[in-house]
Amino acid sequence: MNNNVVHIKGSKNGLIFTFDITDTPFKEVCFLLEDKLVRSGDFFSNAEYVIDNPSVFSEEQLQIIEQIMEKHRLIKGEPTPHIVPIEEKQEVIYQANGGDSVLITRSVRGGQKVSVRGNAIIMGDINAGGEIIASGNIVVMGVCRGVLHAGAEGDHSCYIIAYGMAAQQIRIADLVATVPPEIASSPLKAAMIKDGGIVLTDYNPPLFKNGHIA
Repeated sequence: MNNNVVHIKGSKNGLIFTFDITDTPFKEVCFLLEDKLVRSGDFFSNAEYVIDNPSVFSEEQLQIIEQIMEKHRLIKGEPTPHIVPIEEKQEVIYQANGGDSVLITRSVRGGQKVSVRGNAIIMGDINAGGEIIASGNIVVMGVCRGVLHAGAEGDHSCYIIAYGMAAQQIRIADLVATVPPEIASSPLKAAMIKDGGIVLTDYNPPLFKNGHIA
């Protein structure tokens, strides 16, 4: 039996559980988690915990994991903000906890694809051939020359903001648009759905209140 599936690391904010479930059935994951908690006795009792990589589980599986934690008197903690560096991987998939935002601290190279469950904030450029897909909104603090897809799970209220909107293609939910040259050459643009289509306009802060289009 694989004993390297469940990893527990202590931090100043509590326990961090990481699951390496490659080729491991979910029932075995639960058994290994239960076994590790039983072996720990009361050592973890009343400690707060977070799951570091929740996207490896479905919502139903996460509920089962949380029930096991509760059974052993662990307390679900509040997620802390995550900073996700883009490394040399061609595809990065990340799920923000509780619908929060993921902060990406590097530019996205051509050929890289970043998928985010939540809002995506990119502190750099999206090079041609790079792709950002988010279930929530997308904010690019640099120039986007790649592909942006906000509201990827069908949310028509999502929007895209980019300092330089030179994207090859933008998508919001199931709608697709290309960027005219005059838009690509002017700074700070926003894209949103209005009247059944994607509208590109100058970014206007009063339109965006509490993370939503007013």
